[in-house]
Amino acid sequence: MLPAQPEPVQALGIDEIRRGRPRWIPDEATGIWQTAVDRWHVGFVDLSGKQGLLGQVEGRTAQAVITWLADRDQAWRDAVRYVAVDMCTIFKSAIRRVLPQATLVVDHFHLVQLANQPLTEVRRRVTVTHRGRRGPRATASGNCATGSPAPPPGCAASTSTLSSTSCPTCPG
Repeated sequence: MLPAQPEPVQALGIDEIRRGRPRWIPDEATGIWQTAVDRWHVGFVDLSGKQGLLGQVEGRTAQAVITWLADRDQAWRDAVRYVAVDMCTIFKSAIRRVLPQATLVVDHFHLVQLANQPLTEVRRRVTVTHRGRRGPRATASGNCATGSPAPPPGCAASTSTLSSTSCPTCPG
């Protein structure tokens, strides 16, 4: 069970988590389907101590974050020096409103993920430009799995539907 008022923290982590599927109910007045249970929750964790999970709220909105933080007393909010978040603007706006003194820190997972996206795009583009396809020809077709771009000369797998394990001329 989570404490109603956790101990003050210096470093607060905020991240969303998806839990199951959304639950839908029809609005009787309009007939439009609406979510009864949001599949997104926001978790608050102590990054500087041993408290672990401090709280969790349903929804992934700035108001959900603001409400949870506003429920802590002023001394608790003043003690927060750092807040680690992903690059979600919802969290950024909520932190700026409720914890203006806190330094926002982007967690390293999302920073590395952001840096890898353009690198992956360039790698894929160069591979297609250089090879004229997305991957090694030999493994993409299911033939000889030697790792070379083409089956070795005389490979029976290059002219038949044999797998690399049944090719009599290929090693392995």
